[in-house]
Amino acid sequence: MSDRPAMVGCLVVALAATAPSAIASDGHLLIRRDHQVQSVRLVRINDRSLVHADAAGGLNTVAIEQCVALLDSDAAPAAPGGGLLRLADGQRFPGEALSGGRPADDVLVWIHPLLGRMEVPLDRIESVMFTESAALPAMKSARAADVLLLANGDELEGFVTALGDPITIEVSNGVPAGERQIIEIPLSRAAAVRMITPPRKPTGWRLWLSDGTVVDVARIVLGDDGFVQLVGLPFLTEQQPKQVPLSALAAVLFDPEALSPFAALSPTRVQGPPTRYVVPPPRALDDFAPLGLSRVEFRGPVTVRYDLVSGPMYFSAEARLSRMARSWGDCELVIRDDEQEAFRARLNAEHPTVSIGIALHGSQLTIEITEGSNGPIQDHVVLHRAMLLSAQP
Repeated sequence: MSDRPAMVGCLVVALAATAPSAIASDGHLLIRRDHQVQSVRLVRINDRSLVHADAAGGLNTVAIEQCVALLDSDAAPAAPGGGLLRLADGQRFPGEALSGGRPADDVLVWIHPLLGRMEVPLDRIESVMFTESAALPAMKSARAADVLLLANGDELEGFVTALGDPITIEVSNGVPAGERQIIEIPLSRAAAVRMITPPRKPTGWRLWLSDGTVVDVARIVLGDDGFVQLVGLPFLTEQQPKQVPLSALAAVLFDPEALSPFAALSPTRVQGPPTRYVVPPPRALDDFAPLGLSRVEFRGPVTVRYDLVSGPMYFSAEARLSRMARSWGDCELVIRDDEQEAFRARLNAEHPTVSIGIALHGSQLTIEITEGSNGPIQDHVVLHRAMLLSAQP
């Protein structure tokens, strides 16, 4: 396999001086390293501090080192339209591949509606959907190979050497052992491609934008005019300042090591009572949720177990009885840390929501929804903004 050199463009913008009269913004949640989730009115942000206003108009400064994430509480999950480029580190870019031109090998030229022309190394790419209607091909477990899905439904397996126009692939399916065949496919005939790129960790601050973009930057600066400057954008070929209105910034993850979305956990065991023939597993409802904090639905009665990484952490969420289930839904939510009960609350029409904030010390998390006075009817509990935060240093 040939080397795929990393090519990262860097955009540096001048930091604008901010003053106490900067525009304040309501509707943001600040997730702090001490596990507080605080509603704030943003005033300014730079690489050193975040400033927010209190109800009396006073300014409060929080060091960036004490901030884990920032979330627009009104941000709706956005499903990007058109094509979609996903990288192995979780970055995500709506847009389209450049057609009608053959770029350098090992680079995909991607046109982003906001950021412009990007040159993305192939060794960073996890998958590409070239059109909105495309479905990603399944990765073949029997062999390690890229999979290219054509518009007519055919699949080609092999090693993609160029994602331009045309796409070049050394095919492996249907070819005798020891031989290789290089095929060129016009971009217009390609629907999607899934690559065998190894996972990578995020770098810098991770941003979620309202158009579905997820991008890592060196930092952001919120100025007096209510616009957010993006510093250190990757892969750009045009070194021009980029900025977005604050309303387009759905979330910022300052420290990727400090927060894990609960929705990203896979259950190790799902059980129900013997009388329940089909026990549905928990279901993530928002694939494109900012910070990855998808709502997770549990249809009780059910007991779900998750394995946790070693070490103490903090579980934060809001549990709500589904609005459509409040006529008959009546249940208890029980959370266990290993075998020790850590949380219990009753949910029904009179008390449909409860906040969860508990320290976890074990290696297994158990969430149980038990039936209440109305029996196993409409006991549908949804966890909102469920996250696992690392323990304080």
